[in-house]
Amino acid sequence: MNEQPININDEREVRLRKLHDLLDAGINPYPAQADRKQTVQVAFEASEGSEVTVVGRVVAKRDMGKITFSHVQDMTGKIQIALQKDILGPENYAIFAKKIDIGDFVSFTGERFVTHKGEESIKVISFTLLTKSLRPLPDKFYGLQDEETRLRKRYLDLLSHPELRDMFTRKARFWQSMREFLIQEGFLEVETPVLETTPGGADATPFITHHNALDIDVYLRISMGELWQKRLMVGGFEKTFEIGRQFRNEGMSREHLQDYTQMEFYWAYSDYKKGMDLVERLYKHTISSAFGTLQFEQIGEFKNIDLSGEWKHIDYRDTILEYTGVDILEATEDELKDKLRELSQSFEEFAGKGRLIDSLWKFCRKKIQGPVFLVNLPVEVSPLAKRQKENPKLTERYQVIIAGSEIGNGYSELNDPIDQAGRFLEQAKMREAGDTEAQMHDADFVEALEYGMPPTTGFGVSERLFSFLENKPIRECVLFPLMRPEDHRDSSEKKAKTMAAHAIILNDGQQPQWSLLNTAAHLSASFAARSGKELFEISESHTKDGVAIPMNIRHAIVMKQTDSREHLRLLKQQAEDGGFLVTCFTEEMRDSSNDKKVEELQSKKNLDEIQFLGILIYGEMKSVQKVTEKFDLWK
Repeated sequence: MNEQPININDEREVRLRKLHDLLDAGINPYPAQADRKQTVQVAFEASEGSEVTVVGRVVAKRDMGKITFSHVQDMTGKIQIALQKDILGPENYAIFAKKIDIGDFVSFTGERFVTHKGEESIKVISFTLLTKSLRPLPDKFYGLQDEETRLRKRYLDLLSHPELRDMFTRKARFWQSMREFLIQEGFLEVETPVLETTPGGADATPFITHHNALDIDVYLRISMGELWQKRLMVGGFEKTFEIGRQFRNEGMSREHLQDYTQMEFYWAYSDYKKGMDLVERLYKHTISSAFGTLQFEQIGEFKNIDLSGEWKHIDYRDTILEYTGVDILEATEDELKDKLRELSQSFEEFAGKGRLIDSLWKFCRKKIQGPVFLVNLPVEVSPLAKRQKENPKLTERYQVIIAGSEIGNGYSELNDPIDQAGRFLEQAKMREAGDTEAQMHDADFVEALEYGMPPTTGFGVSERLFSFLENKPIRECVLFPLMRPEDHRDSSEKKAKTMAAHAIILNDGQQPQWSLLNTAAHLSASFAARSGKELFEISESHTKDGVAIPMNIRHAIVMKQTDSREHLRLLKQQAEDGGFLVTCFTEEMRDSSNDKKVEELQSKKNLDEIQFLGILIYGEMKSVQKVTEKFDLWK
């Protein structure tokens, strides 16, 4: 054995020494095979006295002299194992007691028995090391607390939180049950191109890459092959679907990621009304299969969502009129912009009527609990949907709305090549005006339509639906979300994107000075404490006589004010929709330092009942300045 001194405080160094000791003893710490005869769950259910062989990770270990108790865990559960010196022999017992650590993978063979305390266990007669771990696992009580670390090292997050593994098992059932339903309904699963020369099927900004062999720039698809599946309808297929990854080079928020899973189906000789009937059955089947229920206590800010009843239909135009007083079919672009400004909703000045209407709808959508089908969407926001015969200004399109979010979109597909070409041209004009999300003109698709596509309905839904039902941000529901590399130090990017934080304080003449200062302090402190967000960077300056003075030189924090609580609530929603990082301070937080009490008080209120004292948003400086430009500096 190697007797060189080691630092006992360096856990990895200690484990490396044990690894070398095992090798010196002729033990292979990484064998290729594992003789597994039972899962832990099967072994747990085995009769007392029967012999079992289980494999898994050692997750607990208690040495008690001549006997060591441990727990071994696999995907099915964990069970206690007991190793006795007089059964294993002194040498083998010493190897387990001194060289096997929590985190190691081990195979155990032994006899099932029950301890005098009534715990189901295995009395080990032999064991084999399968994998030696060189780093300790996260603390079983506290696990990983830092959000960035949890997502970056998701494997440790999964080890620390069994409920997380359960969630991803549900997610697998979610997509599998959706696939099985569609196949049972006679749909054929297909695969369409991920790389496209003309991205289509959605209003979104695509990722661009270069194809070396063909020496052309191509785009990652922004839809699940919508225009390709319609070509399949032209080619004679009648029922197709695809489940896969698609990519949109846009902002991140609770509901949005840049790459995510989507399902789209297309059904010939059917219209949007038949599509809605199918979608309601699809959702109910998929959700009940994955979650075991159609009732959810909380989704976002909405409580007691029941998906089991008949889903109602609501009218797009009437809903916007109800919540804003604007008739979108009659309003001018200037009138739409005025209303958006009045509601503190952001929009691009170059935006056309369709984009302005959509911005107005997003304000209204957040007030709808659902589940409902939104119907009668105007042509301006539906470039690929068939016009209604009764009113050509409207389309045969619908959206599924649950908990204030759009989580499903379908319509009777436009199969008139002349109409489609005209709408593509309108979209092209929008792109020329600066709208990077407007759709590109796809002449090849128009040509395909000229050969004739039967009446067809299509529908798409993304994994946003799953994350909503889990009541978690979509990034939390992805196994390995894209993260900025830890060693990312691109100075040119940092110069190009100067970051800033703006805090908006409620200064309505009723807040005492101490409350204003308290709000500003808590907003700054809580935001600076956010893990992985490089708001502060402490360096030093030095006086003439050499005394160091700590400095805060990274990114500006600007204090602004408003006299309206409603402005703060709207700013929170607008900033979160825009992908900014947001932190808040409320009256409950001011009045109590007991986090559980604050959580209890706020859980009893709807969003419009929460009394915000301040909102702080963080992001690229120009964007932050734009979204807070209506607020004056704090005086």
